[in-house]
Amino acid sequence: MPPTIDVELRALAAAIREIRARQQLSQEQVAGKGGVGRKYVGQIERGEITPSFAALVAIAGGLGVPLSELIRVYEDRLRALTAPPENGSGTRTAR
Repeated sequence: MPPTIDVELRALAAAIREIRARQQLSQEQVAGKGGVGRKYVGQIERGEITPSFAALVAIAGGLGVPLSELIRVYEDRLRALTAPPENGSGTRTAR
């Protein structure tokens, strides 16, 4: 079964937070560099809204990475969220 939009948004949120932490940037810095609002970045990072393609391009720019890198990390997080449990106990292990 394909992932739900909720899972997709959580994966995107995790990807943005991960890259932002790696770059040691605040939401304010990402927003300023990308030309979007800090509140908007926060809403995306909490999975509250579905960003447009233009917003994703702007956020990638604010993060200082190509859009392809944001998508790669998103896909990694999505796989982690949708992978079956590895230890058989019903809990997922962190990746």
